[in-house]
Amino acid sequence: MGNFFGKMKEKMLRLSGKIEQQQQAITFAEAGEHEHAQQLLQKQKVEEKRPGKLLVVGRDGTFSKDVIDYALEMAERMSYEIVALNAAPLAGGTFKLLSSSRKELCQKFQDLAEQNVRPFQEEATKRGIRLDHFVKFSETDEALEEIRKEAGAIDFVVSENVGEEVAARAENEKRPRQEIFVYSMR
Repeated sequence: MGNFFGKMKEKMLRLSGKIEQQQQAITFAEAGEHEHAQQLLQKQKVEEKRPGKLLVVGRDGTFSKDVIDYALEMAERMSYEIVALNAAPLAGGTFKLLSSSRKELCQKFQDLAEQNVRPFQEEATKRGIRLDHFVKFSETDEALEEIRKEAGAIDFVVSENVGEEVAARAENEKRPRQEIFVYSMR
């Protein structure tokens, strides 16, 4: 039942945006700005054709089963493409001094990420979902900006909690549970 309301909400938001663009085009056309009105309508047509994109951020070169399942279900439900990202902060000044070690670390991370994305890619293919995989050697925030330039607009980001919070919660509650976060990029 929750999926139904989620789909309806998403459709209503899209419809609201379309109506607003059409009203703007009508206003410009009535004011004699026909070229600008046409540009607005053309922009709307292009946006309608573009499938939404869901960025899935891996952790330490991997994607957990929970994140994979959640992302695939969300992408399937919303007809989105998936952009999978593995990022490692190996571009800093410390690693520049040790260039041979940096190259080796980057290659190992690249290999690990490519190996670990395969089950994700296979399941996406089975479900008819396009999945593009990127490996970046920078902080996640920087990598996100690079991805936006390379892959285009990202609608949502799905990631796991990182940091010491999970370990502390596991000690306190005696049962570890990885949380999944979803962020809107609109």
